[in-house]
Amino acid sequence: MQKLNWDNITIMVVDDNSFMRNLIVTTLRALGISNIVTQSSAKGAIEALRESRKNPVKAGIGTIDIILSDFVMSEVDGSLFLRWIRTGKQAPDRFVPFLMVSGAADQDVVEQARDAGVTDFVAKPFSAKSIADRVLEVIKNPRQFVLAPGYFGPDRRRQDRLVDWRTLYDDDTPLQADRRVTKAAEIQVIHARSNIRNLRDDVRAVYFRPANKLRDKLGPNAMRGQIDFDPLVIQAAEERIQELVGDYSTWVRNYLVSVTNSYNALCKSDEDKKHHVLNINAIAHELRGQGGIFDYPLITAFGKTLYEATIDTDAKVTENRLKLIEAHIDAIRLVFTNKIRGKGGDVGKALLKDIERAVKKYSEPRKVKAAS
Repeated sequence: MQKLNWDNITIMVVDDNSFMRNLIVTTLRALGISNIVTQSSAKGAIEALRESRKNPVKAGIGTIDIILSDFVMSEVDGSLFLRWIRTGKQAPDRFVPFLMVSGAADQDVVEQARDAGVTDFVAKPFSAKSIADRVLEVIKNPRQFVLAPGYFGPDRRRQDRLVDWRTLYDDDTPLQADRRVTKAAEIQVIHARSNIRNLRDDVRAVYFRPANKLRDKLGPNAMRGQIDFDPLVIQAAEERIQELVGDYSTWVRNYLVSVTNSYNALCKSDEDKKHHVLNINAIAHELRGQGGIFDYPLITAFGKTLYEATIDTDAKVTENRLKLIEAHIDAIRLVFTNKIRGKGGDVGKALLKDIERAVKKYSEPRKVKAAS
């Protein structure tokens, strides 16, 4: 394999869950990326990046080459953080590759991140290979940036092809008609070394094609040959992740204690019901993103349905809702206590069916609220 200067690449990791933040950092270091800056909140990341633009020495941060950020975070979420990166006047680099790493990988969340200018989306549970693949992609195949009414970010069209609009519209549109409003003549392209300082009067969109600075930073071998991680390095990174299963066990035990305490408080008609539902929902979100990483796909599955059952934090806490929460807590505890890894065979199938029945029996109509 060609020797690459990964020490020249600096990655910022932003996640409000310390276990997940450390897990991502461990994965990157196992891949050979040692220059990593961490932040426990998007608000802290914005403050640090703002300061780095004014005074890098004081901020302790130089150029950030890639950002990996969680989506669901309190106070300032990943979407708002991304919008600041792309449009904030004090953002140090609006073109920086931004990878959203989240367990909230539902279609509406992915689309929200895409429309805010995300470079790519990494769904939790992730693997060392999925992280490595996304990092390589932004270096090997950087996308042009688009400035258009209401949007600035990487080109959202990964392929320049026509679309069968008849799958989207109930009309007589000819097969594969092009409905793009902006025509090629109305687009101005600005290259890395362009001397253009003014836009044409007829321009409706601008394409920016900056130089591939990340490839340059990796050194001359990156310019001459293929950029890849050694498969043995990826394998070692996967093994390093699995070595953290003991730490994960501690986290799950703490999660179960916290969820159980909130459940018991709800059963006692605690006045601050919303706080406890929020706590259960936040922990369910973490569980659905973490379980599969350590070969606990059942915990990921149960975390997902518990998250969906508690996403409406303003809904009335009824007896049915409590029973649904209790069924999830019991299932997660059983999986973890008995170390049921993988699909769990007949026991796993039975548990999944039990939860499916509980969801059908105890779920109540609710308003859908998108993750933030």
